[in-house]
Amino acid sequence: MTLEPENHPDHGAKSEPSSLDERLRREEPPVSDDDTSPSRRLAAAQHLAAEEPPLADGDTQPRPAVRVSEHLLAEEPPVSDEDTSPSRPSRPALPAPPAPRGPGRVLWITVSLAAILLIAVGVGIIVNAALSEPAPPAAPTEAAAAVTPTGTDAPLAVREVATAAPTPAASATPAAVAQAGVETGTVPAPLVLPTAAADEIAAALLTPAASQPQTRVIRRDAAPFTVRPDNKRAGVIVYTVQPGDTLESITRQFGLKDHYTLIWSNSSNKLAELAPGTQINILPEDGVYHEVTEEITIRELAEKYGVDPYDIIDSEYNETLFGSVPDTRLPKGLWVVVPGGEGERFNARIAGAGTFTEGGTAGGLLSGTYSLWGCTANLEGGTEPYNRPLTGYTWMRGFIPGYHDGVDLAGRPDQPVMAAGAGTVVYAGWNNNGYGRVVVIAHSASFSLYGHLNSINVRCGQYVSQGTVIGGMGNTGNSSGTHLHFEVRDVDFNPVNPQNYVGF
Repeated sequence: MTLEPENHPDHGAKSEPSSLDERLRREEPPVSDDDTSPSRRLAAAQHLAAEEPPLADGDTQPRPAVRVSEHLLAEEPPVSDEDTSPSRPSRPALPAPPAPRGPGRVLWITVSLAAILLIAVGVGIIVNAALSEPAPPAAPTEAAAAVTPTGTDAPLAVREVATAAPTPAASATPAAVAQAGVETGTVPAPLVLPTAAADEIAAALLTPAASQPQTRVIRRDAAPFTVRPDNKRAGVIVYTVQPGDTLESITRQFGLKDHYTLIWSNSSNKLAELAPGTQINILPEDGVYHEVTEEITIRELAEKYGVDPYDIIDSEYNETLFGSVPDTRLPKGLWVVVPGGEGERFNARIAGAGTFTEGGTAGGLLSGTYSLWGCTANLEGGTEPYNRPLTGYTWMRGFIPGYHDGVDLAGRPDQPVMAAGAGTVVYAGWNNNGYGRVVVIAHSASFSLYGHLNSINVRCGQYVSQGTVIGGMGNTGNSSGTHLHFEVRDVDFNPVNPQNYVGF
């Protein structure tokens, strides 16, 4: 059956969906003036109930109650292809499902709690696995021991953790809810793994770390930069000698180990008397402070003092050499620190002076027969050693009482060495005290000594004039390079400063 409204102002247009009451009102016949018993306006439910036949006691199959929406849909005729104006089926809005009541509601709550419990157990397993991984022991610090769990003095982060930690009066845990479900039989017992409670974890985090580690562990902090010890000096300093100072006392004062570091770092003229007021160089560590007197490569300088070239280049005390290479030539006048370098170690005293078998030192002059280190010679007088033993040389080191008994003059290998004065050769040969090949000449009132020779041109007892070539310069014995070690000694064979005789 197709229902179409009569006298509709928009006849022919699609009708809008109407409510159930409106549809029933349209199906109600109009009330006329002569109708003395009009039908009452009924609600849709009352209308359908009025059409429903009453239930009889003997009716064994009463019609089930049908909802209004289902009843109307059942009465709606099917839509055919020829129907040009079919009525649009009107579906009333479905009401919200009623809240579950009775046993169904309990079951629904139980299933929801069981789902929440399973999620909590899964999260607990993941947290437990993460916490069970071994972590490197944290070094205890004073700050950790001073953490106050509560109070206004506690750090903000600690107060927040303490505030967020659950209290014993909190709501029931998921485990308790699950246990209640198991007891009622509504859910099966879940697999519960041992997991620390949230309040236990918070309490553990607030517990101060132990003041001392359980075991002795050596820890090293990351240090992306070099830390200089407090007693380490940044570079070479100048020290003024004080009364009573010695090389050994100055060495101890500045934390050095070898007093030869002072000898290898200063002009021998400064150390010859070590008088108060003299200013000397003090290295920050043991080694050599070398003054370049002629152009030399870094490699040659390193070989001279027995170190690697890059020990010199990379030294923090040689900033001007950063970026250099071993073959870089050093200019004259440059001072270079050679860390760990070693120069020549001198002879403090010659072992055993000579003796007179005849004659002596009457009047301060040498005369008679003199024996030195196995050589016996008759002295014939001579002249004092006032002349230079070399015609060309480089000054290396001067006289240092008790440490360096002469002067060092550098030159080329086999460069001719000449007698500084006329006299008698009282020794010519090898010496085990560190001189190597050495020649000793007795003059009128002194002795002259020439050490580290490569070759010797004179013999024991030979008389030589001033300027006679007695040998060739070398590097024998206790020597750190080709040079001549030249000494002057008095009539008792005690060393004196050669610069008191020769103007070098």
